[in-house]
Amino acid sequence: MHRVIVLCIVTLFVLAAACTSEHKGEGEKTSLADSSSMENDSMSSCTNPYSDNMKPMAVGMRAMYEQMVAIRAQIERGDELQTGQFKMVDFIYAEPTDSSVLTDQFFMRAGQFKRRFNELVQPGGNVMGRFNLVLDACIQCHTENCPGPLKKIKKLKFDHITS
Repeated sequence: MHRVIVLCIVTLFVLAAACTSEHKGEGEKTSLADSSSMENDSMSSCTNPYSDNMKPMAVGMRAMYEQMVAIRAQIERGDELQTGQFKMVDFIYAEPTDSSVLTDQFFMRAGQFKRRFNELVQPGGNVMGRFNLVLDACIQCHTENCPGPLKKIKKLKFDHITS
């Protein structure tokens, strides 16, 4: 139990360090192609803790992965998710590493991911099942566009879902 708490604290610290309102240098700023999406978007305050060359979409997806790790830990502890506790990192309109991924199929899958994530963070119901549905949306898109993180994403899934 102590390890889970420490893991959650470390994860939250990483997220806090990655998403600050202070940008240190021009190379670290995250720019969005569509500034109107910033209204409900935590990407507007994310800096790049990984590399000077990483594009904003990759930074946003890594932030979402870290958040999914924290959500899984909370579910494993048996703690109910609270509305507003986790925020969708809207990487959808951020600059990608490879602009050829920005197809109609990508935007459809990204929309599915966003809907699934918003359903996940609602209290009650089969939260493990909803969590896996979010990951399924990630897996479907990454299978077609960027298979690198698939193994890491699949490891987050719950094998045995309880109601």
